Amino acid sequence: MAKTNSRSKADILREFETMKSFELSARDLYAKIAADAGVGPQKIKTAFASLAADEQRHADLVQEIINLVNDAM
Repeated sequence: MAKTNSRSKADILREFETMKSFELSARDLYAKIAADAGVGPQKIKTAFASLAADEQRHADLVQEIINLVNDAM
């Protein structure tokens, strides 16, 4: 893989850190909804809990990409 300058690496890492932050924010929101006693049927709570888990997996994938960028550039 071709090396890029450190400015490019910093830009790439900043973008991925932003993406990770969005994923974690969504996870927190969905988990909060799933845990809310005022939320209706269990089916809805389960759906939001599943969405929260999906967002955590997305954040984990973005972290893997961040690690790859750090190692490769």
